[in-house]
Amino acid sequence: MNPTNPPKNVINCLQTILDAIAVGNYELFLTVGDSDYKAGITLDMFNSVSSQLAPRMSVGYTITYLGHLKQQYQTYLWKLSFVDGKDEFLARMAMNRDKVAGILIT
Repeated sequence: MNPTNPPKNVINCLQTILDAIAVGNYELFLTVGDSDYKAGITLDMFNSVSSQLAPRMSVGYTITYLGHLKQQYQTYLWKLSFVDGKDEFLARMAMNRDKVAGILIT
């Protein structure tokens, strides 16, 4: 595995998640996940995150790959920064083969 760049499918999954959050599209958000991901992230949970992040994302944001961890699943870390210059977030995404097993944005 390349320590400076995650696999393309991992980047695509993250971008799909971020696109879904930005427009409040729960169905799109679910398309990249495995069965546990789909069962574990409710519409209310999604809406809570989307309502906080979408307004800032609409102004502009960047993601910076920070690396990965070998855990139960391969876990990828990104910094989510916004054009408004306010607080940044850490996105932690676990992959179960080619599907997202979980995402945590803190």
